[in-house]
Amino acid sequence: MSSAPAAFWVDRDYDREHASDGLSRYGAYLRDASFEPWTDHDQAVEWAVFAWRRATGPVMSPGYVRYHPRVLAARAERSGWDGGLVAGVTLVSDWPAQLQTALVRAVTLGDRDAYWQDWPTEYLGGDCVSYYEPSEADIAARPYLLTTVSVQFTVSSAALRQPPATSTALLKAGQHAVTVVMAELNRIVGPVLSALGDTSPAAERAW
Repeated sequence: MSSAPAAFWVDRDYDREHASDGLSRYGAYLRDASFEPWTDHDQAVEWAVFAWRRATGPVMSPGYVRYHPRVLAARAERSGWDGGLVAGVTLVSDWPAQLQTALVRAVTLGDRDAYWQDWPTEYLGGDCVSYYEPSEADIAARPYLLTTVSVQFTVSSAALRQPPATSTALLKAGQHAVTVVMAELNRIVGPVLSALGDTSPAAERAW
């Protein structure tokens, strides 16, 4: 088995325990929106895009799909080039080595000298941390240089299914699409997290 940390996972217990119908909170979010595909033939990719968007922020907060603390955003789109499924994941990154030397020197801001700050973090216990954007008060006090890594790639659509024919099948169809997309994103993004020096198990982001 791979030792790479999971970038994404589903908290099924939370989804069930906080469901208005006692079954699935995610299911309610699927029912609350209309699936409106662009194409009339193969709609498997568009259904996967729809299911993923309903399962993640900002639609769901917290999402049906949870993120590793270094994951800032994860999107799935239908390619305008070939109609395939493409994904884009943005990760918090440490400063590149070539910036380290320059960033230890003070920078002059108005009438004062200040030092660049990295991503603010909140410790969640153990080795787990949550990264967050600096507030206006933070920026007023000191400058920040926030580095990210953008991972963009195609996702195999071979295992994706066509959208459900009935409303009663919405939940299972949505869960299947999310599972397929999530597995591929974990396969690609997990090793990137390892390369960034993060080998700890997945930890839930602070919401």
